[in-house]
Amino acid sequence: MQNDHIIEHKIVFLGNPNVGKSSLFNLLTGSHQHVGNWPGKTIEKKEGHFILSDEFFSLIDLPGTYSLSARSDEEIVTRKFITEEEPDLVCIISDATRLERTLFLALQTMELTKKIAIFINMTDLAEKIGLYIDNKKLEEQLGVPVLLVSATDDNSVIRIKKFLYDAIHTDKYEFNPAMLLYSTKIELMIQSISRQIEYRSICTEYPTRWLAVKILEGDESVIETLEAEYDLTNVFDKINKLAKSEKLDLNVELSKSKYSILHKIVASSVTGFKDFQESRSDKVDKIILNKFWSYPILIVIYAAFFLITFYASSPIINGIDLGISQFSFIVENWLININSPAILTSLIVNGIIAGIAAVLLFIPIIVIFYSLIAIMEDSGYLARSAFIMDRVMSKFGLQGTAFLSMVMGFGCNVAGIMATRTIKNEKDRISMIITNSFLPCAARLGVIAFLTGIFFEPWLAALLMLTLYGFSIFLVLASSLLFGLFFKKNDPLPLIMELPEYRRPRLRNIYYLTWTRAGIFIKKAGTFIFIASLFIWLMSSIPFGAPPERTIAGYLGRGISYVTEPLLGLDWKMVIPLLFGIPAKEAIISALGILYSTGGSIIEVLKASWSIPQAISFLLFQLTYAPCFAALAAIRSETKSWKLTALGFYYPIIVTIIFTTIVFQILNFVM
Repeated sequence: MQNDHIIEHKIVFLGNPNVGKSSLFNLLTGSHQHVGNWPGKTIEKKEGHFILSDEFFSLIDLPGTYSLSARSDEEIVTRKFITEEEPDLVCIISDATRLERTLFLALQTMELTKKIAIFINMTDLAEKIGLYIDNKKLEEQLGVPVLLVSATDDNSVIRIKKFLYDAIHTDKYEFNPAMLLYSTKIELMIQSISRQIEYRSICTEYPTRWLAVKILEGDESVIETLEAEYDLTNVFDKINKLAKSEKLDLNVELSKSKYSILHKIVASSVTGFKDFQESRSDKVDKIILNKFWSYPILIVIYAAFFLITFYASSPIINGIDLGISQFSFIVENWLININSPAILTSLIVNGIIAGIAAVLLFIPIIVIFYSLIAIMEDSGYLARSAFIMDRVMSKFGLQGTAFLSMVMGFGCNVAGIMATRTIKNEKDRISMIITNSFLPCAARLGVIAFLTGIFFEPWLAALLMLTLYGFSIFLVLASSLLFGLFFKKNDPLPLIMELPEYRRPRLRNIYYLTWTRAGIFIKKAGTFIFIASLFIWLMSSIPFGAPPERTIAGYLGRGISYVTEPLLGLDWKMVIPLLFGIPAKEAIISALGILYSTGGSIIEVLKASWSIPQAISFLLFQLTYAPCFAALAAIRSETKSWKLTALGFYYPIIVTIIFTTIVFQILNFVM
């Protein structure tokens, strides 16, 4: 922690998704940041800091959200932090090219707190399409400090930090957020509810006017909190009477009022606002999102994505493998020369070095993979790929929001399972929870990329990897149809999402996005794999000196291989990594490194030990065979059912055995 004599300020960054909030956060904090999860949530929590004039500024990057209602985890986390942590300043980041829409969150926040400053980001893009913003006029009308910025401008760091410093020290800026005035009848209702709340002194941590507005909006979280202390029956009677007499949907009416206010503010503060024409992104989307061209373009982009991953990582992996082989040889000879006990030599060379070495071999793949993901995300295409796939999802009776949980599942099945909370239809939600483990997480990605790179040329490895990913998506969609035979399902809802503007990916953004995701995985894998390597070595070494097939692991693997070898082509050495991979998939690659360790190149050993049908069988089986223990815990937490948790474990295993058997038998017959 900083020196106790240094003054500390707490600032939060708040904004819609895709407004450049995280880019600004990274620009200000650089490497001085920490990534974790919000308590009780799988939502990412980013904290950072900078020091200016001997004062410590702690920055918290809140989750991207469109509102301060409590319908999603992101909204709950955001609202709770603002009200309970009482930050010194709430910085709302808005998009200059979508000012009216992205300032809507600012108006909501003004009803909750007065300590607000606004960054208008992407002003460079706005100027390219003829939009010029007068921040002084915005300040006058909104009553809070406003700064025009571009997160792509490295030279603006000092200017932004000084703005935050001045905003904290209110000698330069005054905080007098404009009060939003609604229609006369709604205002009278707000005042009436506010008086009742004030009179009873309930929920004093929130502004009474904000509570009154939330009651009119039908915010369930606020209503439940208030009803715990006060009977709101009389209030609801008045609200229903007003809505009925005026034929109003109060939630819609309140939103319309905010947008009406914003329209006037933006129209008077932005030159070129009325002359706004179709953007470059809109023109590109006519091709990218075209109902005929979108799918071929999607396939080509992702095929190139995997191809680049293999061609770029292949020489690096070969170099690492050669270096590890030589290092292992040197260490083994040194241990022998100093008369080290044979068991210690085996532990160090065949246990620790072999296990960790296997992980080092797929780090290049993970880094390159996430770098390409970051490029697609920063360019704006990743969001569009979700939008394109929504059309396919609807054909299988799934809501569009189901694809978002699939996208999360490709990074981590636990995150994918948690993301199903956005799916409104309960049957669809259960279906996605049960089948999310079909989607290859980062750990399984490493195994797939590593093994396909060993047995196939880069272009063929990329094609096979694309096929495996497509197969995992097919299993999710086909399972949805299967579950639809047993569950009555509603018509799927369309995916409604705001697509970001296309832009040139920034190297800084790519670096931070890659390091955040790959770094977390590498740290997790490194910690777990060291322990797993010791355990796997122990299992494959006892009794010490016995042949591998007569160790504990050998007996266990051979017992299972009586079934798996004729059906799936998996011998005992291939079975053991899959068993150790059930608790955590990171153990698969280290188990392979230990079991096939000869002190030489693991790549050459595997190529000599497995046939092509066996390699494909192993790849297909580990792709979908069982959720890890963390994913199982998430299934139990989300479904509150042990039966559904058991289904989530056994269903993928049964499906995987069936399909892998079919594929192996066909390949074995043909080849």
